[in-house]
Amino acid sequence: MRKRIIFLLTFLLATIVSLFFLNTKETSADVSSSSQQAIAAQIIAREKASAEAWQRKDKAFFNDLFTDDSSYFGFMSPYLQIDPKQNFLPKMDKYFEMFKMDDFEIINPRVQVYGDVAILTYNSSVSGNFAGQPMNYTGKMTVVYVKQGNTWRVAHGHESINPSLK
Repeated sequence: MRKRIIFLLTFLLATIVSLFFLNTKETSADVSSSSQQAIAAQIIAREKASAEAWQRKDKAFFNDLFTDDSSYFGFMSPYLQIDPKQNFLPKMDKYFEMFKMDDFEIINPRVQVYGDVAILTYNSSVSGNFAGQPMNYTGKMTVVYVKQGNTWRVAHGHESINPSLK
């Protein structure tokens, strides 16, 4: 009889513990999902803010946007661009004058979150002018963000232009 009582108490305790962990697992999955949605909203907002910063010629924003070892494949350059704080930011005034963005749209954004890394992919629609010539195009973007401290920064970007329809 005593063995049965010990067995029943052990079974009951194991059941309670199992239910507790199942309930905790569901709760942490819900938190994780809502946390990922919040991160996705932050990443997309940061990307939109970069277009607005370009329009207002805000070098300070870009200084904060990039990691120190950020890299970028631009659609107009066959080379990997590296070290933006040495190679890009000092020339920003020239770039602002060369490419004036009138409109920028993020279409179908998707954010995948892996801890302190987030990958943003989207289609873009851009209009403006380059060296005084009108420029309108659609393209594809991939941007890898990493969390440094409390700030999401760009570690790598890759932009390509869609071929023009004929």
